[in-house]
Amino acid sequence: MLALALVMLVSPGPLEVPVAESLATDALADDPPKIVRIEPEHLDLEVDAKETKSLVVVFDRPMNDAGYSVCGGGPNFPKFKSKPRWDSREKFVVDVELEPDHDYQLGLNCSGASNFQSEKGVPLVPTPWMFRTLPEKLPNQAQQKAANHKAFDALKKELASSYSYYDLRVKDWEKLFRAHEPKILASKTTRGWTGRVARMLAATEDLHLYLRCENQVYPTGTRAVDSLYRRERLAQYVSTEVVGSNGLAGRTQDGIAYVMIGAWERAGDVDALEVALRSLSDAKAFVVDVRPNSGGDELLARRIAAWFVEGTKVYAKNRYRTGPGKNGFGPVFDRSVQANDDASKRLTVPVAVLTSRYVMSSNESFVLMLRQARDCTVVGERTYGSSGNPKPHELSNGVTVFVPSWQDLRPDGTCFEGEGLAPDVEVAATAEELASRDPILERALEILRAKTK
Repeated sequence: MLALALVMLVSPGPLEVPVAESLATDALADDPPKIVRIEPEHLDLEVDAKETKSLVVVFDRPMNDAGYSVCGGGPNFPKFKSKPRWDSREKFVVDVELEPDHDYQLGLNCSGASNFQSEKGVPLVPTPWMFRTLPEKLPNQAQQKAANHKAFDALKKELASSYSYYDLRVKDWEKLFRAHEPKILASKTTRGWTGRVARMLAATEDLHLYLRCENQVYPTGTRAVDSLYRRERLAQYVSTEVVGSNGLAGRTQDGIAYVMIGAWERAGDVDALEVALRSLSDAKAFVVDVRPNSGGDELLARRIAAWFVEGTKVYAKNRYRTGPGKNGFGPVFDRSVQANDDASKRLTVPVAVLTSRYVMSSNESFVLMLRQARDCTVVGERTYGSSGNPKPHELSNGVTVFVPSWQDLRPDGTCFEGEGLAPDVEVAATAEELASRDPILERALEILRAKTK
């Protein structure tokens, strides 16, 4: 949810060069370090600007204190008063000067800088950090408290009646409410109320459940997942050209077509992809790589799937929440994809779809669509398992909560939320392997070559 300009702030030293090979190999056997304390807390929207003099991060293990990566920039990046420092191997500190009534956004490690590393060289998973300072003049606290109570009661009822994964994502809602209610009701501002509710709802781990307050969106779930896709590796296997704003297309020397689709966001990108598919229609097989794609518009995905299926195929089902309880759902609906009427826009050769844990939402629907092709093999990792079709619900305090409204189902009617879609051929790929080769693409090409001998 956070769009940050990236500014790498690192101390000079050996972490600016690649880690020694032996150290990197050892690191892969270790779990990434974890943050055990962060001050101010992520999504704390009632930070006292006068009292907060430092940003503090405490890790669960000794870290390599030769470097660090604090990512961000622009007006929402905190003003540093001193050079960041390590107070110990576990504790990182930077002195800051904060303004009242101001949003702050930064990140610890990011795609361009990963110098927060354990002693063994294992980097911290990129971690977003958002907080807001209190205004100098607070609203009437008696009125605020009453508004907090009313909105919280409405939120609980709305979740029970509208949240499609209410009975799946949290085992004991009452226990969760009791644990967070005192702080939520004691919020001094509506933004503070929103941040504390967002932290409570993080227990759902649902990326499609979020809140909006005064045009600022506050996610309740975050994820840091490796797509297992490395564009720089492709040249070892296939010659490609850029297609649209987020795609690639090309073919191997022995006549297997390759297309990479980075998102389902713009009709113009799908137009460009269709032109590429037509130019590759003489290929003996296709690799469709959607590993770096986390979703978008399912209707755009259907346009590409229509090239690969025959006739009309049911690829998924869904049902909508209509009321509280495990039986509070409407009828189950089929979702279908139909082949193109134009015979020149049909591809009936074997196809391999490349997936990873990064694949979610409408892109999971695309994987289900491609599975309806005559000869399709899904290769890679199990997908993420997250689809919600969120709908807005206005609360009495002006906050909008976006609540997943449906359950996305496989064609057999089973729900894959939180499970993901299993590949036909599972291929594990480590960061070390991906530095020199692409084992998922290699396996897909191996399968297609065996089929087209």
